[in-house]
Amino acid sequence: MTKFERWFLNRVIRKQVRQGFDHQQNIVELYEMIRVAAENEFTEDNVATMNSNLTEWFEKSLRVLTK
Repeated sequence: MTKFERWFLNRVIRKQVRQGFDHQQNIVELYEMIRVAAENEFTEDNVATMNSNLTEWFEKSLRVLTK
């Protein structure tokens, strides 16, 4: 990911998670977009494998934030 792509993505994410009456739905939609992109990229994986991978990667992202 280029520096510009990271900057742009961060702007979009910050806007979507801004607290408001619909912030929960906005965050769910972001997760849905990630899942759809992963399913389109990793077409050989079945649902159980995809769920396991996405859960593992999400948990890794939490560990990175706590370091």
